[in-house]
Amino acid sequence: MAIWKLTNDHKKNVVERQFWTKDGLTVIKDECYRWGVFSTESEERPEVDLDNPDGWEQFSQDQDWDMEEMMDGCWVEWTWPDDVDQEERQRVEDLWNEDSFEAMENDGWYNDDTEHWIYGPLRLTNTETGEEFAGKDPY
Repeated sequence: MAIWKLTNDHKKNVVERQFWTKDGLTVIKDECYRWGVFSTESEERPEVDLDNPDGWEQFSQDQDWDMEEMMDGCWVEWTWPDDVDQEERQRVEDLWNEDSFEAMENDGWYNDDTEHWIYGPLRLTNTETGEEFAGKDPY
């Protein structure tokens, strides 16, 4: 069985999106990475749109993909409901910066869901044969 690796061709195009919920509120924390690697096992080449015009999300695929690594984090952005004031936003962000998951969970937040996205053209590599397939660069 061949192992196929999927990576981004341009840096700063891998995002981990975490959904945190507490007391009926959900906030989203997006963390961008310069590079990411996902893998799957298959005898056949996986069906992936390597041009990737709308982004590729790991868990929305027909095939099981493992997130192997995301490297070199470069920015974090929070999305808040309108009714959360600036003071509470800052308090929660400080919690995250102090002790990430543990601090959030100790404050009553729980991680509802996590998504992994890759944007831009992608590169698919058969690690057994070294054969590579690449999406078209729109630039």
